[in-house]
Amino acid sequence: MRILSFIAKILISLSLLSVLGITIGYLLFSSNLPELGALSDYQPPLVSRVYNTEGELIAEYADEHRILTPSEQIPDQLKKAFLAAEDQQFYEHPGINPARILSAAMANLRAGHTVQGGSTITQQVAKNFLLTSERSYTRKIREAILAYRIEESLSKDDILYLYLNQIYLGRGSYGVASAAWRYFHKNLNELTLAECAMLAGLPKAPSNYAPHVYHDKAVQRRDTVLQLMKSSGFASAADVEQALREPLVVAELDTPKLSDAYADLVHEQLVERFGLKTLRSQGLTITVPYDAAAEDAAIRSVRHGVLDIEQRQYYRYPVNHPRDSWQALYDEWKAATGGAKPVPKTDTLIPALVEKVYSNGKLLVNDGSNQWELSKPKWTWKPVRDYADEGADEATLSYIKKRRATWMAGDEIRLQGTGKTGVQLAQEPSIESALYAIDLERGTVLARVGGYNHQLGGYDRVKNAMRQPGSAFKPFLYATAIEAGATPATIVMDTPVVFDSSQNDDFWRPENYKDEFAGPVPLRDALEHSRNLASIKVLQNIGITRFLSALDNYPLGHKFPAQLAIALGATEVTPEALTESYIVLASGGQKWKPVSVQQVQDRTGKTLHRSVAGNRCQVCHVNPVMSVNESMKPAQQVLDPVNAFLITNIMKGVIERGTGVRAKALNRPAAGKTGTTNKQVDAWFMGYTPQILTGVWTGRDTPTPMGRSETGSRAALPTWLEAMQAFHTNREKLDFVAPPGIEWVAIDRKTGLLPGPDSDDVILESFRAGTGPTEETPAAEGSGIPGSGPKSDSGFFGLGL
Repeated sequence: MRILSFIAKILISLSLLSVLGITIGYLLFSSNLPELGALSDYQPPLVSRVYNTEGELIAEYADEHRILTPSEQIPDQLKKAFLAAEDQQFYEHPGINPARILSAAMANLRAGHTVQGGSTITQQVAKNFLLTSERSYTRKIREAILAYRIEESLSKDDILYLYLNQIYLGRGSYGVASAAWRYFHKNLNELTLAECAMLAGLPKAPSNYAPHVYHDKAVQRRDTVLQLMKSSGFASAADVEQALREPLVVAELDTPKLSDAYADLVHEQLVERFGLKTLRSQGLTITVPYDAAAEDAAIRSVRHGVLDIEQRQYYRYPVNHPRDSWQALYDEWKAATGGAKPVPKTDTLIPALVEKVYSNGKLLVNDGSNQWELSKPKWTWKPVRDYADEGADEATLSYIKKRRATWMAGDEIRLQGTGKTGVQLAQEPSIESALYAIDLERGTVLARVGGYNHQLGGYDRVKNAMRQPGSAFKPFLYATAIEAGATPATIVMDTPVVFDSSQNDDFWRPENYKDEFAGPVPLRDALEHSRNLASIKVLQNIGITRFLSALDNYPLGHKFPAQLAIALGATEVTPEALTESYIVLASGGQKWKPVSVQQVQDRTGKTLHRSVAGNRCQVCHVNPVMSVNESMKPAQQVLDPVNAFLITNIMKGVIERGTGVRAKALNRPAAGKTGTTNKQVDAWFMGYTPQILTGVWTGRDTPTPMGRSETGSRAALPTWLEAMQAFHTNREKLDFVAPPGIEWVAIDRKTGLLPGPDSDDVILESFRAGTGPTEETPAAEGSGIPGSGPKSDSGFFGLGL
C-alpha cells in the first residue's frame, strides 16, 4: 500500500508539474502573440483592373494579383475541393487536429524528413496572416495557440473565406478567383469540378504542380484531390468519374490589350494621381476610352511609314556569318516561330541569310523556315564617310573598308512582307516616328504611338521628343493674322529678303522650298503652299510681340524667343504639345485637354476620380465638388469661333490643292498642314476632320537629314493617311460647319478680289461677315478692256501693327 501511495503521489506531482509546465508554456508563448485585428478588418492587396468603355478588361496592375471574392460567391464545389485536399475535418475541430498532427508526425518520422503536414486551414490562416514561414517548433506552438484563438473569434465560414482569398496558388495568383482567371481565364462560377480540384491541389506545392509547366504532375495531383473528394463524401462517384476524364487545358496568360504609348500615358496619370503603391495594391477599377482597333491601326501605320522611308535610305553594311554558323542561326530563328513557316507581315521584319548571289544580281535567302529568291536589290550602300562622320569605331570602319560594296553569301539581312505571299529586302529602321490621335467628338485620346517599336515604359516620342515643327507651326501665325484683321484674301508678298545682323557680319536669308518665289499672293495661297518668305512678311506685319502673346493661348508648353525665324517653326515642341494645340483650331477656338482616364473607383465602388473633356463639360462647373478637378472644367474659349473656322477653311485648301494634296485620298473633308525642317531633319503632318485630329512626326532620334525628298508630305503624311482611313471606318462623312458670322464670297483665287472678266480660277471663300472684297479683279493688261492694267498695291497686307 505504501508503494502504491508513493506511486500515486509521484503521478499526481508529475501531473501537476505537467499542468504547470503547460500553463507556463502557454503563458510564455501567448504573451506576445499578434492581435487578430488583421483578420476582422481584412484589407488585402488587390489587383487594380483597367477596362475600356465597353467593359472589356484591357490591363492590370498588381504586386499581388488578388481578386477579393465574398464567401457567398465562392462555389460550394470549390470549397469542398479545398477541404478534401487540405482539411477534411475543418468544420469539426477547434482549430487544431491532434489526430492529423500525430499521423503527420509518424509519416515524417518513418520517412526521415517532412513528407506530410498536419496543419489545419485555421493554422494556415494563422501562419499566412500573423506569423512568418519559419520552420521551427516554436512557430508551430504559436500557430496552434493562434488557431485556437481564431476559432473563438471567427466563424468557420469566415475563416475559410480568409483562407481562400489569401493563399498563394502559383503563376502570380493570390486567392482562388485570381487563380481561376490566370489558369483558366474563367470566373469562379464557370469552373468545372476537375478545375476546382486542380486549384485545390496547388497549395501543397504551387511550383511543383504548376499545370502550365508540369502538366502530367498537375493531372496526377488533380486526380488525387478528386479521389479525396469522393472518399470524404464531398463529390459523388459519378461526378468524380466524369471529372477524371476531363482533359486539363490551361489558358495562356493575357497579353494586355492596352499598349504602346497609350498604356504609358494611362499608367503615368494614375501614378501621378494615386501613387504607385495604391495603384498596385488597392484594387482600383479604372475606365479608359481605349479603342484597341484604333491603337493597332495607328501602330501599323507608324511601322509602315517608317519601313517605307527606310526603303529610300542607304543600306547599311550587314554582318556576315561564316557558313559553319548558318544552321545554328536557322534553328534559332525557326524555334522563334514555333516551327511554322510564316510569311512576314507588312509591318514586321524577320532575319534571314543570303545563301547565294546569282550572276544577274538576284539573291537566294533563307529565314530558317523558307527560302526566298529576291530580285536584284536597288539599294545604295551607305558611304564609308557617313560611318566616320557618325563616329563609328575603328573595328566597324575596318570591316566596312575590307569588304566589298556588294552582297555576299552569309550576309544577315531583314525581310519584310509585301502584303501578298512574297517578301522584300529590308533593314532595321534608322528612322523613327510618333503618332497622336484625338477623338474630337468624345474629347478623348484615340491613339498614341511612341515609336516604331515602342516598349512599355520606354522613350515616348509623343511626350518627350522636342523637335522643330517647321511649317506645321504656321497655322498659329496665320490665325493670329486673321485675329489682327487680315482675311484669307489679304495679299502678302512672297519675295526674297535678307536680314543683316546689327551686332556682327552675319546675315539670314530665308528661302522657300526649291528656292521659288510667287510674288504677291493671298493669305490662303501663302499657307496652302507653305511659302516661307510670305510667312515672315506676315509676322513682320502683325508684330512679334503680338504673335508671342497669341501663342500663350495654345498648350505649347513653353515661351518662345522673339525671333522672326519663329514664323517658320524654328523652335522646339513635342508632338503631344503641337497636336493638342491644334485642338484649338479644330474645336472652334476652344482649348481643352483630351481625356485618357475617365473614371477610377476604389475597391468598394466609391468614385475617386472622373474626367470629362472640356468640349463636353458645359455644366460640370456648376457642381463645386466636381469643379475642383482640373479634368472637369469646361473648355476655355481662346480664339474667336469665326477666326478658328477661317483658318480651318484655309487648311482645307492645303489638302485640296496645296502641300498636303496627298491627303485627298482620305475622301472626306479634312484640314491639315505639312511641316519640314531644314535639310529634311524633321517631317510632320498635322490634320483633322470634324471628328478626329491626328498629328504625325517622323525623323531620327539624333537629328540628322533623312534625304532631300523626305518632306512632311512624303515622310509623315502617308502615315497620317493610313491611320485616318482606319479611324474613320464606319464614321459618317461630315464637313466643317461654319459658325454664325461667316459669309461666303466668290473670289479670284490669284488676286483675292471679286472675279473679273479674265478670272479663270474662281473659288468660294469664307470671310467674317462684312470683310469680303468689294473690288473686282482688273482685266489683264493689253486685253483692251477698260480699267485693265497692273494691280494696285493698296490691297497688300500692311496692317501697320
